[in-house]
Amino acid sequence: MNAWRVIVVGVCLSVATQAGGQDREAFEDASDLLNGFERRSTEFRGSGLGGAAWFDFDNDGDLDLFITNGRTQPNALIENLGNGTFSEIAAQAGVADNVGYSGVVAGDIDNDGFRDLFLTSEGGIRGGPAGPVALYHNNGDGTFSDITQSSGIVAPATSLSAAMADVDGDGFLDLFISAPGSLPRGRQDRNALYRNNGDLTFTDISAESGVDTRLGACAALFTDHNRDGRIDLMVVNCNNVQFLPTPIELFINRGDGTFEDATAGSGLDRLGYWMGIGAADFDNDGDIDQFLTNLGTSTFLPTRHGLFTRECDGPYRNVAADAGVAEYEFGWGCTTADFDNDGFADIFLAGSLPDTLLNAIGPGRGNPGILLQNDGGSRQLGFTETPLPVNLAGDFTSGVASGDYDGDGFEDIVVVLSKHENGRGRPILLHNRGGDSGWVEIRLVGTTSNRDAIGARVEVEAGDLRQVREVYAGSSFLSTHSTWLIFGIGDRERTDSVIVRWPGGDAERFPSVTSRQMVVLTEGTGQPVTAAPFDACAEPPAGQPAPCGAGILPVMAMAFVLLRATRLLNVQTHVRSSK
Repeated sequence: MNAWRVIVVGVCLSVATQAGGQDREAFEDASDLLNGFERRSTEFRGSGLGGAAWFDFDNDGDLDLFITNGRTQPNALIENLGNGTFSEIAAQAGVADNVGYSGVVAGDIDNDGFRDLFLTSEGGIRGGPAGPVALYHNNGDGTFSDITQSSGIVAPATSLSAAMADVDGDGFLDLFISAPGSLPRGRQDRNALYRNNGDLTFTDISAESGVDTRLGACAALFTDHNRDGRIDLMVVNCNNVQFLPTPIELFINRGDGTFEDATAGSGLDRLGYWMGIGAADFDNDGDIDQFLTNLGTSTFLPTRHGLFTRECDGPYRNVAADAGVAEYEFGWGCTTADFDNDGFADIFLAGSLPDTLLNAIGPGRGNPGILLQNDGGSRQLGFTETPLPVNLAGDFTSGVASGDYDGDGFEDIVVVLSKHENGRGRPILLHNRGGDSGWVEIRLVGTTSNRDAIGARVEVEAGDLRQVREVYAGSSFLSTHSTWLIFGIGDRERTDSVIVRWPGGDAERFPSVTSRQMVVLTEGTGQPVTAAPFDACAEPPAGQPAPCGAGILPVMAMAFVLLRATRLLNVQTHVRSSK
C-alpha cells in the first residue's frame, strides 16, 4: 500500500510541475523608486509597527502605495506615474497628517468608485499613549477629506490591524478593528465591529455582534468560511498581556447581525502568538487555507509558524512542519501570492523587533525576509526557500503588502521597516522581474454587492489547473494587498473557465481569457451559474478526476490514477531500454 501512495503522490507532483515556472531569483531591490521616504516611530515612543496598502487611489489603472508613519511624522501617499517611477503626494492629497498611525486598510466605503482609507492608531502597545484613528474619504479629484469625527467611529483604546467586508449583505463595506491591548498597563482591549450605514457614517455593533473579544488581536481576515454567501471572520491573536498563548478565533456569520463563535473544534484553536495571516488555496483543492506567522524559532517562547489546510468542510490541520514552513524566524506580516505564476500560491514573511527587544529573538536570529515557493501544491505540500536581493535580519520590519505595481502580471512586495540602529527606516520595494509563466489578471466591479467586490470568490480553470481566490481588504498584518487578482497559468495559452461567486452567493460564468491579459468583470454581465463553483465539497465536472488534494480518492479514481501511473512507468522503461 505504501508503494501505491508513492505512485499517486508522484503522479500529482508530475502533473503539478508541468505548470511552468520562472527563475527562482526573480526579485530585485527597487526601493530607490520610493523617493527616500523614511518611517519614524520608536524615537517618538511609538510601537514601531507600520503598514502599507496597494490601491489605485486615482483610478488611472495602476497601483499606488500608502505607508503609515509614526507620530509627528507625515504618512506617505506614493503615486504611481505609470512610467516606472513614483511621486510622493501625501501633503497635497491631504493625508500626510503628522498624527501617527500603524495600520491601513483601503476600501470604497460609499461605492462611488474611489477607494477610501482607514488608519489605526500608533503607540500604546509597548509604551506611550495610543493615538487616534482616522477615516479619509476619497474625493475623486486626487484629494481626501478627513471624516473621522462625523463617521461615528470611536476605536478601541489600542488598535492595530483593520479589515473591511460587507457582513450584513447591504452592499456597503463594514469595518473590523483589532484591539491588541497595552503591555505596560496590563490591559486587554475589546475588538470593534462597525456597520456601514451607507451615508459615510458607521454604527458600533461590537457587543451585539459577538465578535468583541479581548485576547490581544493583531490581525483579522474576512472570508466565506462555509461558502454560504455570508462573510465570516477570523481573528488572529498575539498580544495576551500575561504572555499566554492564544487561539485563532473563528466567527460564523448567522445572517442576522450576529456571529457564532466556532473556534472550538475548528482546528484553529491551536495556541500560539499569532501575528499575521495569509489566505490561499495552497493545494488547489478548492478550500481556502491559512498561513500564520508566529514567534518562530526565537529564543523567547519559541512558537512555530502555522499552515492550516482543510478537506471539504472538516476542521483545519496544521501541516506547517510537514510542509517545511514552521521552522523560520520571528514574523509579523506575510503575503501568499503566486510569485512565479506556476499556478500554486507561495509565501513571503518578514518581521522583527526593535533593538531594545532583539535579544528576545536571539543574536543573529532576526528575520531576513523569507520567500517560500510552493513546490507543486500536491497532497504532500512542500515549499522551497529561495534567495532574495536583500537581508532584513538587522532591521525592525513589520507590515507586508503585495501587488503588481508595474502591470507585468507578476506580483511585487513592499516591506515596512524601521532601522533598528536609529529608529528610522525606508520601505523595501521588491520588484518581481517576472518570467516565462503565463497569467491572467482579474479586476472585479460589484454592482449589487460592494463596488470593490470584497468577499468575492473567483475560480479559474486552465487545462488541468484549477485555482480559487477570494478578494480581501486588509487581510494582512497592518496592511492591504491589491484587490486585483492574478492567476498564474504556467505554459497554458488561455483559461477554460472563469467563475465569480459575488458577495451574497450569486455566481456567474465569464468567457475564457487569453494568457497575459487583464480583464474587468462587472457583476451582472456574466452567465448565471446554478451549480456551486469549484470547491472541495463539490463533485468534479463530468470526465475529470477529483483534485489531488481533495479528500480520499474513490476506488474508481484510484484505479484510474494507478493505471495512468503504470502506463507512464512502462513508457519510461521502454524509452530507457531503447536508448
